[in-house]
Amino acid sequence: MSLLSLCLALGNTSSASAQDTSVESATWRFEFDNDVFFNKDNKISSGWSLQKQSAVARSWNALEDVPDFVRRLGKTIPTLTEEGLVYRAGIAIGQVIQTPDDLSRSDLIEDDVPYAGALTLQATWYAFNDDEFRGFEITTGVVGPPSLAEQTQKTVHKLIGSPDPKGWDNQISTEPVINFNYMRKQKTWRGGNPAGLSFDTAINGNVGLGNLFTQASVALEMRFGQNIPRGFVYVPDPIGLSMHYKATLKPANPQAASFYGTLVLRGSAFAHNIFLDGNTFRDSHSVDKEPLVGMAIAGLHYECESWGIHFNVMASSDDVDSSKYPAAEGRERLGAIDIEWRF
Repeated sequence: MSLLSLCLALGNTSSASAQDTSVESATWRFEFDNDVFFNKDNKISSGWSLQKQSAVARSWNALEDVPDFVRRLGKTIPTLTEEGLVYRAGIAIGQVIQTPDDLSRSDLIEDDVPYAGALTLQATWYAFNDDEFRGFEITTGVVGPPSLAEQTQKTVHKLIGSPDPKGWDNQISTEPVINFNYMRKQKTWRGGNPAGLSFDTAINGNVGLGNLFTQASVALEMRFGQNIPRGFVYVPDPIGLSMHYKATLKPANPQAASFYGTLVLRGSAFAHNIFLDGNTFRDSHSVDKEPLVGMAIAGLHYECESWGIHFNVMASSDDVDSSKYPAAEGRERLGAIDIEWRF
């Protein structure tokens, strides 16, 4: 069965009638990433994804409203089945857009990043509790003209009165992409009153392999605030770079709202990044990337019983060798808004 079948099956979900009140119900999330928050329109310029996470279950067999093959595959993925964990599966469709700084030029800008876009479908399996997280994700999709990045950006720019990007004829060529991601998290420190003010920290390790991104990263994740949900923070990322997940359990006081802040400090080592390295199987415009990239992500989060909203800003160190490509802004800066509905 295809990932598209999984997407359709997860979309036809009804409310769970017998869910444990201590765990999360099924969740829809819409994520919008854009650099307009920093008054810029280059590098990773925009992205969006629509995500569906199943209700939390006590075993893979107990997952509700998903195809049987999703349950079977969850049980076969190494390390994702262990006593004391709960289980979720997710599906997401998304798009990401990259442009150089000067959108007025129609010629190939050799000293800046390529025009590039990706349209992807992601399937995720993960197991977690309030102490640890283990997850696996498959990303499939396409880069190049079939990603519809050109049409999306031009339509949005026309609607909001921004300059028309002229250089999409120079975008990287059509190429199917596939990526595999594996992630582990472990709580390391916590304190305070779980139903009141509290904090926790976790270590996050992530490995990605594929022709979209091949990378390894490690991060320190910190949460602090009022009535924080149990589990782990979700870190927004351009699709394929990390995983989509909703690894939370209801807070100590489920009748009260949660309001908290997060700070994530991450270091990544890149062997391949299709947005900077260009096409994998043919010559295309590319730039020399920096193999080691640091990033900080700060967020504010509000969650109640049926919905939540999350705002994050992220800034990286140089991911392009700007001494060779003076037109390229080396640092990546993005804002992200996530809106969630639970039912």
